[in-house]
Amino acid sequence: MTLTYAQFVGKVQRLISDPDGTVYSDELLHDAVCAAHDAVLPWVPNYNDVVLTAGSDGDLFILPTDVYDLQAVQVVETMLFIPRATLASGTTRGYTLAENDWIESPRGYLSLSKALSEGATLSLHYLASWPKPPLPGSTTFVIRVPEYAHQGMIYYAASIVLTPPIVDTATLNPFKSRVDSGNPEHNPMRDVSNWFRQLWLQEMKNMPPYQKARA
Repeated sequence: MTLTYAQFVGKVQRLISDPDGTVYSDELLHDAVCAAHDAVLPWVPNYNDVVLTAGSDGDLFILPTDVYDLQAVQVVETMLFIPRATLASGTTRGYTLAENDWIESPRGYLSLSKALSEGATLSLHYLASWPKPPLPGSTTFVIRVPEYAHQGMIYYAASIVLTPPIVDTATLNPFKSRVDSGNPEHNPMRDVSNWFRQLWLQEMKNMPPYQKARA
Protein backbone atom coordinates (compact mmCIF):
# COMPACT_ATOMS: atom_id res chain seq x y z
CA MET A 1 0.00 0.00 0.00
CA THR A 2 1.34 3.43 -0.96
CA LEU A 3 1.75 5.76 2.01
CA THR A 4 2.47 9.46 1.54
CA TYR A 5 4.27 11.68 4.00
CA ALA A 6 0.99 13.50 4.79
CA GLN A 7 -0.74 10.21 5.57
CA PHE A 8 2.18 9.08 7.73
CA VAL A 9 2.11 12.33 9.72
CA GLY A 10 -1.65 11.94 10.17
CA LYS A 11 -1.13 8.52 11.75
CA VAL A 12 1.46 9.97 14.15
CA GLN A 13 -0.80 12.88 15.07
CA ARG A 14 -3.74 10.60 15.86
CA LEU A 15 -1.47 8.43 18.01
CA ILE A 16 -0.36 11.37 20.14
CA SER A 17 -3.89 12.82 20.48
CA ASP A 18 -3.30 15.72 18.09
CA PRO A 19 -5.53 14.76 15.13
CA ASP A 20 -6.10 18.39 14.13
CA GLY A 21 -2.38 19.20 14.10
CA THR A 22 -2.70 22.13 16.50
CA VAL A 23 -0.26 21.06 19.23
CA TYR A 24 2.98 19.97 17.55
CA SER A 25 4.72 21.91 14.79
CA ASP A 26 5.19 20.70 11.23
CA GLU A 27 8.95 21.04 11.65
CA LEU A 28 8.99 18.80 14.72
CA LEU A 29 6.89 16.17 12.97
CA HIS A 30 9.21 16.30 9.97
CA ASP A 31 12.25 15.83 12.23
CA ALA A 32 10.55 12.86 13.88
CA VAL A 33 9.61 11.15 10.61
CA CYS A 34 13.14 11.57 9.25
CA ALA A 35 14.58 10.15 12.47
CA ALA A 36 12.28 7.14 12.13
CA HIS A 37 13.66 6.48 8.63
CA ASP A 38 17.16 6.20 10.07
CA ALA A 39 16.13 4.25 13.16
CA VAL A 40 14.82 1.26 11.19
CA LEU A 41 17.95 0.82 9.05
CA PRO A 42 19.57 -1.92 11.20
CA TRP A 43 16.40 -4.04 10.78
CA VAL A 44 14.95 -2.98 7.43
CA PRO A 45 17.69 -2.71 4.77
CA ASN A 46 17.44 -0.69 1.59
CA TYR A 47 19.42 -2.76 -0.92
CA ASN A 48 21.18 -0.84 -3.66
CA ASP A 49 24.08 -1.17 -6.09
CA VAL A 50 26.14 1.13 -8.25
CA VAL A 51 28.97 0.79 -10.78
CA LEU A 52 32.12 2.89 -10.23
CA THR A 53 34.84 3.50 -12.79
CA ALA A 54 38.54 3.62 -11.88
CA GLY A 55 40.35 6.87 -12.54
CA SER A 56 44.05 7.45 -13.07
CA ASP A 57 44.97 6.29 -9.55
CA GLY A 58 42.67 3.25 -9.61
CA ASP A 59 42.71 2.51 -5.89
CA LEU A 60 40.36 5.16 -4.45
CA PHE A 61 36.68 5.52 -5.31
CA ILE A 62 34.12 8.06 -4.12
CA LEU A 63 31.15 6.27 -2.52
CA PRO A 64 27.52 7.28 -3.06
CA THR A 65 26.26 9.68 -0.41
CA ASP A 66 23.46 7.31 0.65
CA VAL A 67 25.76 4.43 1.72
CA TYR A 68 24.72 3.11 5.14
CA ASP A 69 26.66 -0.17 5.09
CA LEU A 70 28.90 -1.39 2.29
CA GLN A 71 28.27 -5.10 1.67
CA ALA A 72 30.32 -6.39 -1.27
CA VAL A 73 32.66 -5.18 -4.00
CA GLN A 74 32.89 -6.95 -7.36
CA VAL A 75 35.18 -6.37 -10.35
CA VAL A 76 32.81 -6.16 -13.30
CA GLU A 77 35.30 -7.34 -15.90
CA THR A 78 36.19 -10.58 -14.06
CA MET A 79 32.97 -10.97 -12.00
CA LEU A 80 35.18 -11.73 -8.99
CA PHE A 81 34.30 -10.37 -5.54
CA ILE A 82 37.09 -8.57 -3.71
CA PRO A 83 37.20 -9.45 0.01
CA ARG A 84 36.99 -6.86 2.77
CA ALA A 85 40.39 -6.19 4.32
CA THR A 86 41.18 -8.00 7.56
CA LEU A 87 42.73 -5.37 9.79
CA ALA A 88 44.44 -7.53 12.38
CA SER A 89 47.93 -7.83 13.85
CA GLY A 90 50.26 -9.96 11.81
CA THR A 91 48.34 -9.58 8.54
CA THR A 92 49.00 -7.55 5.41
CA ARG A 93 46.60 -6.08 2.91
CA GLY A 94 46.33 -7.70 -0.51
CA TYR A 95 47.45 -11.15 0.63
CA THR A 96 48.52 -13.69 -2.01
CA LEU A 97 45.29 -15.68 -2.26
CA ALA A 98 42.97 -12.76 -2.98
CA GLU A 99 45.59 -10.35 -4.39
CA ASN A 100 43.39 -7.36 -3.52
CA ASP A 101 41.07 -6.18 -0.76
CA TRP A 102 39.06 -3.12 0.22
CA ILE A 103 38.25 -0.92 3.18
CA GLU A 104 35.90 2.02 3.56
CA SER A 105 38.47 4.70 4.36
CA PRO A 106 38.63 7.64 4.59
CA ARG A 107 34.95 8.24 5.28
CA GLY A 108 33.03 8.42 2.03
CA TYR A 109 35.67 6.58 0.03
CA LEU A 110 36.42 2.98 -0.98
CA SER A 111 40.12 2.15 -0.85
CA LEU A 112 41.70 -0.86 -2.59
CA SER A 113 45.05 -2.32 -1.55
CA LYS A 114 46.02 -2.60 -5.23
CA ALA A 115 45.05 -0.17 -7.95
CA LEU A 116 42.91 -1.22 -10.91
CA SER A 117 43.65 -0.16 -14.45
CA GLU A 118 42.13 3.15 -15.49
CA GLY A 119 38.64 2.55 -16.87
CA ALA A 120 38.11 -0.71 -14.96
CA THR A 121 34.76 -0.90 -13.19
CA LEU A 122 33.58 -2.01 -9.77
CA SER A 123 30.07 -3.06 -8.83
CA LEU A 124 29.23 -2.01 -5.27
CA HIS A 125 26.46 -3.80 -3.42
CA TYR A 126 25.41 -1.82 -0.37
CA LEU A 127 22.66 -0.94 2.06
CA ALA A 128 21.47 2.60 1.47
CA SER A 129 19.75 5.12 3.69
CA TRP A 130 16.03 5.35 3.06
CA PRO A 131 14.97 8.45 1.08
CA LYS A 132 13.32 10.98 3.39
CA PRO A 133 10.74 13.71 2.75
CA PRO A 134 12.92 16.76 2.02
CA LEU A 135 10.67 19.37 3.65
CA PRO A 136 7.76 19.57 6.14
CA GLY A 137 5.57 20.55 3.19
CA SER A 138 6.44 17.48 1.10
CA THR A 139 2.94 16.11 1.59
CA THR A 140 2.89 13.93 -1.54
CA PHE A 141 6.28 12.33 -0.89
CA VAL A 142 5.86 8.54 -0.95
CA ILE A 143 7.39 6.62 1.96
CA ARG A 144 9.77 4.05 0.47
CA VAL A 145 10.24 1.92 3.59
CA PRO A 146 8.29 -1.37 3.28
CA GLU A 147 4.77 -1.39 4.68
CA TYR A 148 5.58 -3.99 7.34
CA ALA A 149 7.84 -1.45 9.08
CA HIS A 150 5.43 1.49 9.02
CA GLN A 151 3.87 0.86 12.42
CA GLY A 152 7.25 0.69 14.10
CA MET A 153 8.27 3.94 12.42
CA ILE A 154 5.07 5.59 13.65
CA TYR A 155 5.82 4.55 17.23
CA TYR A 156 9.38 5.89 16.93
CA ALA A 157 8.24 9.19 15.45
CA ALA A 158 5.67 9.57 18.23
CA SER A 159 8.38 9.15 20.88
CA ILE A 160 10.47 11.87 19.22
CA VAL A 161 7.54 14.31 18.94
CA LEU A 162 6.90 13.98 22.68
CA THR A 163 10.47 14.97 23.57
CA PRO A 164 9.90 18.76 23.84
CA PRO A 165 7.07 18.33 26.41
CA ILE A 166 9.42 16.09 28.40
CA VAL A 167 12.06 18.82 28.44
CA ASP A 168 9.48 21.46 29.38
CA THR A 169 8.22 19.35 32.26
CA ALA A 170 11.73 18.64 33.50
CA THR A 171 12.50 22.37 33.42
CA LEU A 172 9.38 23.47 35.28
CA ASN A 173 8.91 20.68 37.83
CA PRO A 174 11.70 21.75 40.23
CA PHE A 175 9.77 24.99 40.87
CA LYS A 176 6.50 23.28 41.80
CA SER A 177 5.58 23.25 45.46
CA ARG A 178 2.01 21.91 45.57
CA VAL A 179 1.69 18.38 46.93
CA ASP A 180 -0.42 17.22 43.98
CA SER A 181 2.29 18.32 41.55
CA GLY A 182 4.31 15.22 42.36
CA ASN A 183 8.01 15.13 43.07
CA PRO A 184 10.43 17.18 40.91
CA GLU A 185 11.35 14.10 38.85
CA HIS A 186 7.75 13.18 38.05
CA ASN A 187 7.44 13.34 34.26
CA PRO A 188 4.49 11.42 32.78
CA MET A 189 5.32 12.51 29.23
CA ARG A 190 8.67 10.78 29.56
CA ASP A 191 6.90 7.58 30.49
CA VAL A 192 4.67 7.83 27.42
CA SER A 193 7.64 8.55 25.16
CA ASN A 194 9.55 5.58 26.58
CA TRP A 195 6.46 3.42 26.10
CA PHE A 196 6.32 4.35 22.40
CA ARG A 197 10.03 3.56 22.12
CA GLN A 198 9.42 0.12 23.64
CA LEU A 199 6.62 -0.49 21.15
CA TRP A 200 8.97 0.51 18.35
CA LEU A 201 11.64 -1.90 19.55
CA GLN A 202 9.11 -4.72 19.77
CA GLU A 203 8.03 -4.05 16.19
CA MET A 204 11.67 -4.14 15.06
CA LYS A 205 12.16 -7.52 16.70
CA ASN A 206 9.34 -8.82 14.50
CA MET A 207 10.99 -7.68 11.26
CA PRO A 208 11.87 -10.42 8.72
CA PRO A 209 15.54 -11.41 9.16
CA TYR A 210 18.02 -10.71 6.40
CA GLN A 211 21.54 -11.99 5.76
CA LYS A 212 24.43 -9.62 5.35
CA ALA A 213 27.07 -10.27 2.71
CA ARG A 214 30.39 -11.65 3.96
CA ALA A 215 32.51 -10.37 1.09
